[in-house]
Amino acid sequence: MILAKRSFHSTFQLLKRSTDHLVAKDKQKYKLVAFPEPAPVSPEQLADATRLFARPVNFIQSISKAEQAPETSKPEVAFVGRSNVGKSTLINNLTNNSRLVKTSNRPGHTRLLNFFDVGRQITLVDMPGYGFKSKEEWGDLILEYLSTRKQLKRLFMLIDPVAGLKETDMQLMSHLDKQALSYQVILTKRDRLSKEAFAASKAEIEKYLVENAICCYPQLLVTGKKRSSKFNDNDVVANEMAKVKWAIVNATGITVHPPTKKQ
Repeated sequence: MILAKRSFHSTFQLLKRSTDHLVAKDKQKYKLVAFPEPAPVSPEQLADATRLFARPVNFIQSISKAEQAPETSKPEVAFVGRSNVGKSTLINNLTNNSRLVKTSNRPGHTRLLNFFDVGRQITLVDMPGYGFKSKEEWGDLILEYLSTRKQLKRLFMLIDPVAGLKETDMQLMSHLDKQALSYQVILTKRDRLSKEAFAASKAEIEKYLVENAICCYPQLLVTGKKRSSKFNDNDVVANEMAKVKWAIVNATGITVHPPTKKQ
């Protein structure tokens, strides 16, 4: 399949970003040696993002072919990841609705692209998982959608730090790089690892991304469940989720509508 290159965060756009994270090796060459420290998110920005995701989230439709995608002018963000990476759980936590997306322990449970309206301002797209026995369920559909959907502003790729990077993750990254399609990585299941184990896994994943993932947006996001656990700090979990919400708002370029009297 020959996939069209399009303009949502092309390689050229990536190179136009601030070069603060580039380290000079000589006068003519630059090499990315680590992701830069992200700019701090203001309390006002976090509040805006939290307010957006507190608003009604409604299912739009499911599609099995890219050409069936709903006609809309709203900006979209999509979530993709290996089967059982925690994608459905993340979307449910984002929208404060535990029943919005059905979760399952069975690989390849999500077989369609599912579209959801958030606060009448943006669209979330839940994509099929990939991995064990699921390639036939995601391959052509995902790749065609990614290469043709003009409303798509950012692809969020979920990685499980407990399992680490898998060959299927690397294959998808390689494809996205070849097509100059930008994506941002979210590390899920933070609550399942100790602080030390998580830091080690994150460092290993980041090292691979820096060295190999050309079009990876240079900031890792983190999510986890709120739970009683010796590994978990629920305040940290809540703050990281707020940062994911802001990353979505920032990627779409919207201004969150102010609250109405009814809200």
